[in-house]
Amino acid sequence: MITTIATKKLNGECSFSGSVYFYISHEQAYEHLMVNIADGLKALGIPFYANINYWKTVSDSESYLFNYDSTVNHWDCSVVVLSSERLKYNYSLPDGLFDPHRKYLTVYLDNTDGPSLLLYQLNYGVVKNFDVVLRTGCNNIYQHPNNFYPWFFGISNRILKFTQKVSRFEERSNKLLINYRIKHEKLFLLSGVNTSLKIPGLQKIDEIGDEKCVEYKVDFPLRKIADERFHPLIKDIIALDYTTEGFTAPKDNDNYQLWQQTGKRHHPEYYQRLIKSVACAAFGGCLTPDNNCQKFYAEWWDSWRFWESLAAGCVTFHIDFDKYGVNLPVMPENWKHYIGINLDNMQATVEHLIEEPEILERISIAGRQWAIKNYSPVPTALRFLAIVSGKQKTKGEITECFATQRLPFSLTEINLIIFPDWLQSEERVGLELQEVIKSLVTHPEKAKMTLLIDNSNIAAEDADLILSSVVMNLLMEEDLEVDEGPEIFLVGELSQIQWSALIPQLQGRIQLENENEEAKAKVNKIPLIELENFSVPTLN
Repeated sequence: MITTIATKKLNGECSFSGSVYFYISHEQAYEHLMVNIADGLKALGIPFYANINYWKTVSDSESYLFNYDSTVNHWDCSVVVLSSERLKYNYSLPDGLFDPHRKYLTVYLDNTDGPSLLLYQLNYGVVKNFDVVLRTGCNNIYQHPNNFYPWFFGISNRILKFTQKVSRFEERSNKLLINYRIKHEKLFLLSGVNTSLKIPGLQKIDEIGDEKCVEYKVDFPLRKIADERFHPLIKDIIALDYTTEGFTAPKDNDNYQLWQQTGKRHHPEYYQRLIKSVACAAFGGCLTPDNNCQKFYAEWWDSWRFWESLAAGCVTFHIDFDKYGVNLPVMPENWKHYIGINLDNMQATVEHLIEEPEILERISIAGRQWAIKNYSPVPTALRFLAIVSGKQKTKGEITECFATQRLPFSLTEINLIIFPDWLQSEERVGLELQEVIKSLVTHPEKAKMTLLIDNSNIAAEDADLILSSVVMNLLMEEDLEVDEGPEIFLVGELSQIQWSALIPQLQGRIQLENENEEAKAKVNKIPLIELENFSVPTLN
């Protein structure tokens, strides 16, 4: 689908210079936190390496997001990253990882289920040696160790791709999706747990097998609480939809590959329901009581559906993050970006929706914008780099050394750019744009293409009007299919660091008869493409 977006001014610059080394646990692991960071690093042009080839980007090919290079090891990089998947299965740490003379920072990505107290008993003896621990499901009531920072599942490029074409709100089904495959009523942890430890809200049931997997009963699972107490209250306002794919595999190759790579989490039918439904229940994890069960707070609250439903423009239901102490780097605002439930007064949420039904559409739009702005791959990678850069500069004390920055457009496999001379007549500029766009729209690889249009010598609003007129003329005068691409964006004003991040992602510049000579000098090293002999550049 052809789209245009308004140019945005972006704040801050990424000052990180170096490379990142990822230790993937094993080929079948779903390293979502790593994938989300790496998606962003790739868009920023930050080099990164891995111990194995991992995360196929195209089915039936050997193209990977993470690539093993026998000439590079973790000693050659600035930051070394491991995840909880490695410790979960008792894989040994890389040799010399914590060498006192190392020049790299060590980062541990932790998305382990369960309250933090149980986590620290399980593996903090090793985790404490890492310079940085990024922990999902954090709570600001609990006092975490000094090397811990709140983290998140976030929105990877895979999620963005399958939530890109959302339905208009008025076209959505008035349904609340409640499609959990797992109830979170039990918690299983592998060996290493202090089994005599009393954890509020958990009851030890048994030790299983030779590896002494410990099974716990969860006293206050959020999904069960919502299902028994909240969903019956709201069913007369929004129909409840319990449809789920379970662990059934998709039939086509591309989605089957993603289903395998995500530990059977990915399913295209699920995403279709998300983008066509009004709301989604995103409860996850459990409540942890204080010693007297007088107050409750949330740990292990992060949920795939929280980020997927926000990205899809669903109205996302969860607990009230502020009330239950949820800790995120950038907090959402209740009743603006999501609907947070006060479990002590659920009826108040129902009454609010009855009194102000139009608020659902506003939350749908604002929630999606907030989530993509703050938790898609590029801002995720920039936040990651901010933490490690701050750690390097202060030797242990994090300072926010730069604000979150992101490119004002998304990139695809084939990214092309043009530099029109907007000082020419509107008719001449329009004809040149029309010729370029028509060539791309009729190209067999159009679904993989993004066309970037420089507008550095014209106001964004004026350029957008001309571009919109060109697209409309093509739709009216030509029998063209535009639903599958390409994506078209105005470049706007980019900083030098943004151009540095963008240029490695460009496959070519399409030559125009009339060009902005000063602007095109920024990309003079990328391949030149002539429309008369137009062909897709070979991807490295």
